[in-house]
Amino acid sequence: MKRFLIIVILAAVITISLPLIMLKKPISTQKQPVLTTQLTTTEKVIPGETISVFRTSVNQAQSITMFEYVCGSVAAEMPLAYHEEAIKAQAVACYTNALRLKNDTAYEKGDISDDSRIHQGYIDEAQRREKWGADFDKYESKLKTAVKEAENQALYYNNELCVAAFYAISCGKTETAKNIWGTHVPYLVSVDSAGDKFSPNYASTVVFDKADFIENAIEICPEIKNIKTTENVIIVTKKSPSGTVLQANLNGKTFTGEEIRKAFSLRSPVFTVKATADEVTFNVSGYGHGVGLSQYGSDYLARQGMDYKEILAHYYSGAELKSTTP
Repeated sequence: MKRFLIIVILAAVITISLPLIMLKKPISTQKQPVLTTQLTTTEKVIPGETISVFRTSVNQAQSITMFEYVCGSVAAEMPLAYHEEAIKAQAVACYTNALRLKNDTAYEKGDISDDSRIHQGYIDEAQRREKWGADFDKYESKLKTAVKEAENQALYYNNELCVAAFYAISCGKTETAKNIWGTHVPYLVSVDSAGDKFSPNYASTVVFDKADFIENAIEICPEIKNIKTTENVIIVTKKSPSGTVLQANLNGKTFTGEEIRKAFSLRSPVFTVKATADEVTFNVSGYGHGVGLSQYGSDYLARQGMDYKEILAHYYSGAELKSTTP
């Protein structure tokens, strides 16, 4: 019997984002976000500046204007059905990450990749047209208007560009960066995001039979192949105040919630688990790593009357929004 996924309402409109968009290397080779940058507030962006984007579909870097890049990145990362103020907040996050990575030389294929597993997504106009179909004109106009209104605005903390982490849906509270990546980031701390609980994709359940459970667990726990029963094979032993699983015991070994999430392809590290003799069930809340801006949460706050500056101030505690133009 194969693993199956039950979602409260099947309306998957958001990717997990995510990716850890702050990473300069693939997730498999680097687990902590890079927290420093060469760019300071005294350095300004040249009007019409371009960014070199490594396009995975053609295996080469392309020079793209920063405005077009932000448009394409927002389109790849956030549903355009969301409120305009949420789209502006997402634009600032994407632009901030692009500037930070552009001024770093660690990535050798360009300034930034369009692979969201490495940096953050990007889709060009042709891809947007294909994605939105009959809604292209409506969404393209909405996108460009929002990006224009937030253009050349970036997030800083202590005169350094922020790691503007984002993801799809929180569990009702965001998580601190330290609990996910092991590094304290003063502007990436837990805040309330109760509106996420209204998302149709808030809750999901994943069920494994014994064989499928072993197949998924064996990479991080090879000894799992010898178990005779799945009863009590996995037990959550520590959670954060936000609900993230910090530690879980898997067949007698301790793993982080992120390690468990990746091994079993769970939507987030916020989960409960029930293991019977021949079946393991994960009940998961939220979608994504939970650090920084919640996309659904920002849409909810926008619909309650917040503008994008207020949304950014809420999710990136203490960060400053500054213009990068001369």
